[in-house]
Amino acid sequence: MPYYIFRLPEKPSLLFSKPSIEDLIYKDLDKKRTNAEFAAKRDSLDYSKFGSTIFCNSSFNSLIESVNYSKQMDLYIMGKDIDLSKWDNSIKDYENARSKCRDFNP
Repeated sequence: MPYYIFRLPEKPSLLFSKPSIEDLIYKDLDKKRTNAEFAAKRDSLDYSKFGSTIFCNSSFNSLIESVNYSKQMDLYIMGKDIDLSKWDNSIKDYENARSKCRDFNP
C-alpha cells in the first residue's frame, strides 16, 4: 500500500503587508488626536456644568493639542510642501477663545 504525504497549501505568514514605521506613527498620532478631541469634549461639558475656568482652559488646551496632532498627520500624508496655515489659524482662534474663559455660577 503506497504511503501518501498530504501537504496543506502554504499560507502566507502575514495576511497584510508588514506596517512601516510611518504607518505606526500615523496610527499613533490618530489615536492621540482622537483622545485629545474626547478630552476637549469632556472638559467642555464639565465647564458648562460647573462653570470653572480650569475646565474651559483644559478644553481649549486639548483642542490645540488635537490640532497639532492633525498637523503632524497631514505632514505624514502630504509631505513638507503642505500648507499648514489653516491649522495655524485654528490654533490662534483656540488661543483667542481660551483667553475669554471666565468663571460663572450655574
